[in-house]
Amino acid sequence: MKKRNFVCLMILICALLTGCQSTPEQDVIANKNDHQVRQTDVSQADSDTTSEDQSADGTEIVSEAISETFDADTEGVSINVQADEVKAHPVPIVYAEAKEISVDDVKRWSKAFYGTEDVYDGRNEMTKSEIEEAILWRQQAINDRESLIAEGYTEEEADSVIQLYKDEIKNLKAHYSEAIDNDEREKTDWTFRPASYYMKEEYDDDDNDEWDDIDQTEKLKVIGDCDGKRAYISASNRSTQDYQLHTLMFYWEDEDDGVLVGSAPSLSQEEAIQMTDEKLKELTDGTWKVNNVWSNHNQWHIRYIPILNDVPCVYSDIGYTSEDAYAANLEYEQIDFTLTDDKIVSAEWDSPMQITSTEDQSATLLSFNDIYQAFKNYMQVKCTLNSLGLATDDPEEDGVAGVQAYANITDISQMYCRVKVKNTDQSYQYVPTFVFSGYTSQGDYKEDDWVNQYCVVNAIDGTIINTWLGY
Repeated sequence: MKKRNFVCLMILICALLTGCQSTPEQDVIANKNDHQVRQTDVSQADSDTTSEDQSADGTEIVSEAISETFDADTEGVSINVQADEVKAHPVPIVYAEAKEISVDDVKRWSKAFYGTEDVYDGRNEMTKSEIEEAILWRQQAINDRESLIAEGYTEEEADSVIQLYKDEIKNLKAHYSEAIDNDEREKTDWTFRPASYYMKEEYDDDDNDEWDDIDQTEKLKVIGDCDGKRAYISASNRSTQDYQLHTLMFYWEDEDDGVLVGSAPSLSQEEAIQMTDEKLKELTDGTWKVNNVWSNHNQWHIRYIPILNDVPCVYSDIGYTSEDAYAANLEYEQIDFTLTDDKIVSAEWDSPMQITSTEDQSATLLSFNDIYQAFKNYMQVKCTLNSLGLATDDPEEDGVAGVQAYANITDISQMYCRVKVKNTDQSYQYVPTFVFSGYTSQGDYKEDDWVNQYCVVNAIDGTIINTWLGY
C-alpha cells in the first residue's frame, strides 16, 4: 500500500475510532503549511494613494517597500520585514459552501485521464493470484522495516504500517478460498455507495460500529487504463459533525512505478507546470494559480489554489480536532499533481467550493497603516522560539544560546481567505486579507524548503485570522 493511501486510511479510521486529535501546542505561526512569513525594516507610504498609484483595474499601491526590524516580546526573537511595495485590489465578500463531488465530476475525470467513460467498478475484488502477490508484497515490507524509515515514515508510523500489513495479510488469507480465479470486473454503474463497499475486502473485521461510522462517507471508485497502467479515480463525500470530506482523486495503482531514487525529473519545472496547466483545464472550471512546486527524485509535485476576482485564495492545513465550537472542519480547496518524469501519476482535488452569492459592492478596506499595526501587534506577542519551531531543550549544546532568531517577512500580498460563518455548519465566506509571509532563520540556519504564512490580517476589520481554525 502506498504511503498516501495508508495516511488517508489512518486519518479516516483514527478520526472515527479514537476521536479528534489534540490541537498542536505550538502557536499558529509554527504550522508550517499554515502561516508563512518574511522579515524586514519598513518605510511605509501613507494610506492615501494618488491617482498615479491606481491602475486601470482599480489596483492600488497601498504601501511602498518596507524595511524594518522590530523585537518580539520574547527575548532573542525579532521580526525582520524586507518586502516590496504592497498592492490592493477592490474585491467584494464572496459567500460559498462545500461542493459535493458528483457523478458528472467523476465522469469528467475519467474522460480526462482514461479517454473514455467506459470504465470498471473500483471494488477490490482480487483474484487468487492478486491476493498471493499482495500477501508477498506486504510480508516483504514487514521484513524490511528500514525501507519504511527510508521512505520517510517515523519510527511510530513504521510500526503502525507493519501492524496494518499484518492485519491485511490475515484478512487476505481469510478471503483467499472464495476469491475468483480470473479478473471478472464489472462495468461501473456510476453509483455512490457507503465507503465500506470498497474497503472490506482487505480491512474486514467484526466491529460493526466502526463500519457504521466509516459508512457515513459515500464513495464512487472506478478503474481504467491510463498510459498503459491500471489507475483509479476515487470520489468521497462526507458531511458530519466531526468533519467534512469532499475529495476527487486519480492515482496509478502503483504510484511508485518509474520512480528512480536519486535521479532528477526529466522535465523542467516550467514544462511540468505547462503539462498540469493543460490537464487542469480538462478537470475543472474556474481559475487557478500555482501555489507550491517541489521535486523529489524524478518526480514533480505541483499544488494549485483557486483564484476569485483575480485574487488568489489562502491555503493552509486545518485543525479538524479543535474543540473550538466555531472552528471549520473542512480542508481548504486545492488541487495537487504528482508527475513521474512526463507522466501524471496522481491528482487530488480537495474541498471544492461552490459560490452561493457575492456582495454587490467591493468591501471597504482598512488603511494599510492599520493593517500593518495589527500585524506588528500580533507578531510581537505571538512570535516565540516555540512558534518558529526553534525551541530546544539545550541551547548551549545545540549551539544556539544567545543567537538571535528571526521571522523574515519577504512578501506582503492581498489574498482571499475562506472563513467559516459563525453559528453555521457549512456556510463560508471569502474575505480580503493581507498575508505576511517568508522564512525563519537563526545563525547559520535558514528555512528554505517552504514559505511560512506568519500572519493573515482581515483587511476589513483588522482581526487576525487563525487559518488552522478557519476563522
